[in-house]
Amino acid sequence: MLLGLAVLAALWLVGRASNPGPIGLRLDDAWIHLVYGRGLLENGFPAYNPGEPATGCTSWAWAVCLAALHAGFGHGDLDRLLASVFALGVALHGFVILASAALAYRVTSSRVGALAAGAAVALATPFALAAFSGMEVTLTALLLVLVTHAAISGRWRLAGWLGAGALLARPEAGSVLVALAVLGTWRTLRGAGARRAAGDLARLLVPACAVVAGIVAYDLWASGRPLPATFYAKSSGGLFSLPTRAWSALAELLSQVPPFAGGLGWLALLGYVTRPRRADALSFAPLAGGVAYTAANLIVVDPVDPAAFYHLRYVLPAVPLLLVGLVRGALLLAEALPRRARWAPLALVASCAVVGAALTLAAESRHFHNDVRNINEVQRRIGTWLEQATPEGAWIAASDAGAIRYCSNRPTVDVIGLNTPEMLQVDDAYLREHPVAAVALIPTWFRARDAESLAVAFRAESPNYTVTSNPRMGTQVVLVPARAATGERVRARFSGFHTFEIEIDGGTVSAGP
Repeated sequence: MLLGLAVLAALWLVGRASNPGPIGLRLDDAWIHLVYGRGLLENGFPAYNPGEPATGCTSWAWAVCLAALHAGFGHGDLDRLLASVFALGVALHGFVILASAALAYRVTSSRVGALAAGAAVALATPFALAAFSGMEVTLTALLLVLVTHAAISGRWRLAGWLGAGALLARPEAGSVLVALAVLGTWRTLRGAGARRAAGDLARLLVPACAVVAGIVAYDLWASGRPLPATFYAKSSGGLFSLPTRAWSALAELLSQVPPFAGGLGWLALLGYVTRPRRADALSFAPLAGGVAYTAANLIVVDPVDPAAFYHLRYVLPAVPLLLVGLVRGALLLAEALPRRARWAPLALVASCAVVGAALTLAAESRHFHNDVRNINEVQRRIGTWLEQATPEGAWIAASDAGAIRYCSNRPTVDVIGLNTPEMLQVDDAYLREHPVAAVALIPTWFRARDAESLAVAFRAESPNYTVTSNPRMGTQVVLVPARAATGERVRARFSGFHTFEIEIDGGTVSAGP
């Protein structure tokens, strides 16, 4: 626990000079979570725009947490609210470390193994930085560790409720529940019989099924589709490409996380080949759950930019489970070695974790703070400008619809369709009913088909852009009708990353460039 706090403090302080401005969040998606947290508090349901139920929130549990923080700290002081988000992330990270150590002790009966697992989680620098991301990563990881511990302990009813909570944190948590169900059923069938296995299975899965049914019912009510809008807008699934994506996860995503960096840490998994036959089936659960969660994400989303935290955060919730599985593998491998070499596998894992953290800490810290600066200088700046430039209640449109929506406090059409699914297809009635004052776009993603009808009212740029590997995404523009003074409404058409149309009212934006 103390090691984890020390690592977090170092991650915050070492690279702070990369962001001399205000604190913030490193992903625009984190600002979208803040929008839903505020919307949940104000409307009583996940709302992206006031009074309109939306399905862009894929973490109901995190939205509830952020709604609570808005209730306590969200009264006009954004820095105080963000500080409370970080404080919650730090607290959750501490609990993940403790829970991981407890899970490791449960599957290894080794205090040294428990300490090693907790230390490995604390030293996993990219995972630790997720505590400052404003995302649901740390909450999801904690629930996954807890549900695995409860299942291994035979507390299936508790595991069921924790699993339901994990599903509310991230839908991919269902893959871990499936892994637990398979391993638990196998163990119970070999011991207590089919009736007991069926009862345990029901205790585990019934709460999760109720959660899934509730979310599907809400999605159908809110959008007419059974899945969140983000699935339809982001998914690039394919089982046939899973082997390629799995290699990408190992070689490019998880390789950023000590002790997996360099590949030496993976050698501890050889212990599962030499494991004693007496091993309990559920003692495989941490590794199986971590692998299942990673695979579920890779099936849905192709990690096309693995160097970016945007893609890494999808697999980070599995890291504590994988690290516990790695420690257990090291201890199993030790049983197959001569007595003098018994501690070599665990020492290898520990060394990889320590060396990896030492080598990555400064770079990870600078990357984090630079990402925050990028988002502050582009999306957050545009949102603040639009709040001053547009009348209250005016609609806007944006391709990055997080910080712009939150900081402008203006109802927003998300042209990608993540939060306004009507934009996923041509909906002429929706366009007529939602004319916007301005459109904030990433020029490298979109081009106007009738460029002469539009003018740039504002431009925001951030040098040394690291949020993604494409530096041109560090520039965004706010477009208005070229003849804005006449009050003419323009039907603007855009193509590129996504083809869409939008109606823009001229004469609405009052501030100059």
